[in-house]
Amino acid sequence: MNLTGMTDHRFVFIGGMHRSGTTPICRLIGTHPKASRLIDTGQIEDEGQFLQSVYPTDDALGGMVRFALHPDAHMTEDSPLVAGAGERLFRAWAPYWDLSKPLLCEKTPANMVRSRFLQAAFPNASFIFVSRHPVACALAIRKWDYRAPLALSIRNWVACHRTMAEDLPHLKRSLVIRYEDLTADPVSGACAIEQFLDIGPGLDPSLLRSGLNARYFDSWAKRTFRRGPQRWRNVLKRIWCEAEVRTIEARYERAISAFGYSFRDVACVKARRVAPIVATVGS
Repeated sequence: MNLTGMTDHRFVFIGGMHRSGTTPICRLIGTHPKASRLIDTGQIEDEGQFLQSVYPTDDALGGMVRFALHPDAHMTEDSPLVAGAGERLFRAWAPYWDLSKPLLCEKTPANMVRSRFLQAAFPNASFIFVSRHPVACALAIRKWDYRAPLALSIRNWVACHRTMAEDLPHLKRSLVIRYEDLTADPVSGACAIEQFLDIGPGLDPSLLRSGLNARYFDSWAKRTFRRGPQRWRNVLKRIWCEAEVRTIEARYERAISAFGYSFRDVACVKARRVAPIVATVGS
């Protein structure tokens, strides 16, 4: 494999919480004639993390509801793993990209907390971070694993977003896009991504589905989310569920409001729209 081919490509890395919309955005970028995403890897969601041995996977950092809380999660240009990382990662991922395309895309949730490391490994890289309401993320994760603690999911969400916010000024090219805005207006969202990546028209916004937050918000508001194989039906369990929700909302409302979200959104999902897409592009 000719590793000098790295210089013939631009790279875009996608990150965000699990179940935040990273996969749809990666697939969206993959529809552009100038772009290639990792495909046919045999790994979960074709995530690049499972194809390499340079940095720890999300599972090694504690999994979906803990990875951003791990002391080794935040990786920067000062990491001792940076030396030779670009070549090793390119070697691992290249067999699953179409190298005839100028833009190569990789997505892994924890890219949100190691963007500076990836920028050091791929100096011409761009970054797209996806943000979704923490209630929707937590309950979507709960669908995959009913044992996943809601409070821990939201604590992890806060830690991940804080790290991202701290790292943004260090990145040359980054885009923060809210899942809610993207699915509310897929055409505008796709245009924003095309402009950010400077690839011209070609994305297929029909891949994006809207309205998925509503069912999670309804479940949260009615306290009908699952915590085991069966729904909570008896009085004692409902009281416990109510106490859990109230504790989470009291503890994390201020933290999530720093990123434009509120637990009040759950009760008035149609009445309030979060802030628009935010891009920061360096010279």
